Amino acid sequence: MARKTKSESVQTRERILDAAEIEMLARGVGKASLEQIARRAAVTRGAIYWHFEDKTSLLQAMIARTKMPMRDLRRCIGQHIPGAAPRELLREMMLHAVQRLAGDAQHRRVCHIVLHRCEINDQEVTSNRVLEAMFDETRTALLALCEEIADDFPLAQGLSPADASDMIVAFLAGLYECSLRHPATYAVENNATAKIDALLNGLFPAPAGTSLSAS
Repeated sequence: MARKTKSESVQTRERILDAAEIEMLARGVGKASLEQIARRAAVTRGAIYWHFEDKTSLLQAMIARTKMPMRDLRRCIGQHIPGAAPRELLREMMLHAVQRLAGDAQHRRVCHIVLHRCEINDQEVTSNRVLEAMFDETRTALLALCEEIADDFPLAQGLSPADASDMIVAFLAGLYECSLRHPATYAVENNATAKIDALLNGLFPAPAGTSLSAS
């Protein structure tokens, strides 16, 4: 049999990940077998083991494929909007999170699998560790932004930059939970801009005559 090219190997790996997302979403991580994933991807089980050590490494690769750290998002948006103030960057980052959750089907699938479909111990432990790392990473990036914003816009009375970053994380986590749990009744993009502006204007009251909302 002819040896696969690098391009073919990459395509096979992507096809396996696509199949794993569909199977794990439908059956749950614990009940989605490698045999079922192989059939859906039109590959052998050996092909799966060539690319992934086990189901846990397959799950980790699925998460890595859709993950975008906040620090990277800040850099990307900063390049897209040169000279943007930290408060504007934060607003755009939150809007991006909402838009991606609303419009990126792959991102929604993986988030739903990690949050709601990991029902066996090994994968549950793996997903919890990944989620904990993502929360810490997100909070660190948001805390740095909130500290920068607080240099120019005093926080609401009694709040610290750490409090503000925690409230933003809770807001975003709530959006994900509601949208993924109740997609038929909760559209995450519904009036999202006004909600984000209300939250940020509450945390960082703008001076008279100014606003966080877009002009």
